Amino acid sequence: MVVSHTRKGLAAVLVVLPALAGSGAGLDGQVSSCPRKAARSVAAGSVTDIADAEPPCRIEFRTTGIRLEAVGDGARPDPGRTVLVDSDGRFISANAVGWAGVISLWDSRGEYLHSFGRVGEGPGEFSARGMMSLYMDGRDRLHVRDGSLRWSVFTPEHVFIRRVPANVMGGVTGTTIVLDDGSAVNGMKDYGQERQFRVVDSTGALQRTFGPVGGEREYRRRVITYSGGDTFWAGPPDGGSPEYVLEEWGIDGERRRTLRRSASWWRSSGEDHTSTRVFRLHIAGNGLLYVVVWRPTDEYGREIERLERGLERVGGELMYTPEAWSEENRLRDELTEYVVEVIDTRSGELLASEVFRLSQAEAIVPRAFFRGSLRGYRYQVGDDGLPFVEIVTLELVPA
Repeated sequence: MVVSHTRKGLAAVLVVLPALAGSGAGLDGQVSSCPRKAARSVAAGSVTDIADAEPPCRIEFRTTGIRLEAVGDGARPDPGRTVLVDSDGRFISANAVGWAGVISLWDSRGEYLHSFGRVGEGPGEFSARGMMSLYMDGRDRLHVRDGSLRWSVFTPEHVFIRRVPANVMGGVTGTTIVLDDGSAVNGMKDYGQERQFRVVDSTGALQRTFGPVGGEREYRRRVITYSGGDTFWAGPPDGGSPEYVLEEWGIDGERRRTLRRSASWWRSSGEDHTSTRVFRLHIAGNGLLYVVVWRPTDEYGREIERLERGLERVGGELMYTPEAWSEENRLRDELTEYVVEVIDTRSGELLASEVFRLSQAEAIVPRAFFRGSLRGYRYQVGDDGLPFVEIVTLELVPA
């Protein structure tokens, strides 16, 4: 039997492309040596325009020599595709293929220490379905959302504390942040929801909602990022936002600042799959904002239109066969790009902007950075077929 899927399924596929947000401590962030303007204070509520000018720096992702490595005999879990770091510099990893429900701990040099967790329904156990999302709060407590939409919390020693439903808290990577006190902000606007953002305490109780939805669509996703304190940053809504706008919001619901980036290549078609969109967002403790923009080329748009003309439509929805999904994935790899930018939020200056083909990105662009830092990681598979996680830093050098 051939299983078909609707176009709505593509949004979910795009959401789970290389993960946006690892979390963790470590406010190193002292990375820029290229010329840049001095930081200056900006009035609350202000709008800063960032021109489409040649930036003074370029981006280099440099290896640190630290690796989390698998072993060939399977004696211990592989490093997974999701990695955090705690305040002691230890790495926490999960989502290794074949190791469902297992979370591993590694020391600051990348040496394996031990693992905890397993598949099950009991305290400290996780669903075998889907991937786990991992977050760290300001007290090194680990927050885990599993594939059954359950939200579990552990002490810094990884002793189970509580479990609550994650429906309100969110937990989708890139659209959820965990604050210093363990409460969460969810940037995924759901059906019938009148505000974009929800603040939920660590027990799952809704505290407040705020932020305009920005359109009539029933489903809107905004990537958000947090490095500590009482504010976070948000990208524009998915689904064809007409502007490349980045906003700083207070946890109290007040919009503090807006950065309006002028970019000649930003485009909105009104469709997720052919519109430019902010795919990843990360704020460092030194005020540098790291942005990854997914950019479809004109050729990609033409090829997608050709592909869709050959698909059956049922009830107004295009029905994607496995073969069509495979072809779309190929087109996305070959004909779409990541624009990686670094913006100084203090001065409102674009410091760097680099373009990578999506097919290059997995080997070059980090999957995520650690909380408050421009140190992050890449997930790789070696020539021996064994996976490893490579710890890297982002550095700015003169263009």
